[in-house]
Amino acid sequence: ERSAKRAKTGLNICAASLHARLLQKPMTVKEEGVVSASLAGATIAEFNDFIQHAGLGKNKSPLADNPGKVEDLAVAFYRLNEDPHQSPNLQIEEGDDYSFLMDLLDDKRVLADPDLSLALLRVMKVLSRKLNNRNNLELEDIQTVAKYLRNTESSSVTGEAASIMLNACYEKQNVTMAIKANAVVDLSWLLASDSDDVAANATGALQSLSYQEEGRTHIRELDILEHIFPLLAHTSVKVRIRAVGVIHNMSSDVPSISVIRTGGAIKELVSLLSDPNVVICSSAAGAIQNLSREQASKDMIVEVGGVPPLSDLLFGTDVQTQVCAAGALLNIVGPGLESDTVTGVQQPCHVAQRKALSRLVMLSLVTGVVFDGIYGDDDGEDEA
Repeated sequence: ERSAKRAKTGLNICAASLHARLLQKPMTVKEEGVVSASLAGATIAEFNDFIQHAGLGKNKSPLADNPGKVEDLAVAFYRLNEDPHQSPNLQIEEGDDYSFLMDLLDDKRVLADPDLSLALLRVMKVLSRKLNNRNNLELEDIQTVAKYLRNTESSSVTGEAASIMLNACYEKQNVTMAIKANAVVDLSWLLASDSDDVAANATGALQSLSYQEEGRTHIRELDILEHIFPLLAHTSVKVRIRAVGVIHNMSSDVPSISVIRTGGAIKELVSLLSDPNVVICSSAAGAIQNLSREQASKDMIVEVGGVPPLSDLLFGTDVQTQVCAAGALLNIVGPGLESDTVTGVQQPCHVAQRKALSRLVMLSLVTGVVFDGIYGDDDGEDEA
């Protein structure tokens, strides 16, 4: 059974107990006073209320008495909250009571109904965008969602389950639970999906997981990286963005550096330095900066022509990309400017060359900061 925090509602328990479970703290109103709990789509109170009363019907189960209504309410809530930037629910910080929802998702009848599964998973995806809801997740909730990653009948269902994992694993404790639920293995099987959305969501979930040290270690130990490398050349921009994001995160895991190098990913990362998408370009530069700490990787970066595109990035307009490119160049070129590679003696020319490189890097960074301050946009985090 679920613990007190996420206690199992039990869809067939008595009316008094169901009524008690429905009680929630009053929702807070955002400081701007624009959104209140009474706004359509702001909470799942209507959904919970129906589940409570449907549970008192002839069959004592909303899934037996009126499954169509359950699906209709879920679809209506999702439509009002589909866009994260205009989601009434997301604008209210108070957490939601989604115990009823998780009990439905844990029901075999829902698992056997792709349309109902999809509708309910989309509600959970919306709720998982909210920090308080993510912090309230428990192992049994993660295990329930993981069941849908194994759905073989509907790619839409598996894609939505992966989206929930993507959001949930922003929090460190949820990464631990995802590992315990064996969800990482399930996600790896979705990387080769014919559906771009499924592949993107699964890769995004692994990106969230790999942000934490425990997640990076687990991904490396399961040999999942080799399944990420082909996605660097995927036809979908979203898949490429998230795949290079995984590699960037994994490149901070020292034992993974040699795996990335021997897996042939460095050449593809260098090609991505010229990608028109700034997120892809920045992540590729960050990964190369981390990889250039290893001598063998450093040599390979030079061999595949990585220095010229890194130099070009110094004069780009994205400051983070410039910083990564500068760091990579200092790792690759800098040591060779300290002294003669044969004699080991430092000559005046070496000092002058190193000063010139430092000035070049500083000038490009200052130029980028000024440009970004005038024309730059602040993008939000990647949410499913």
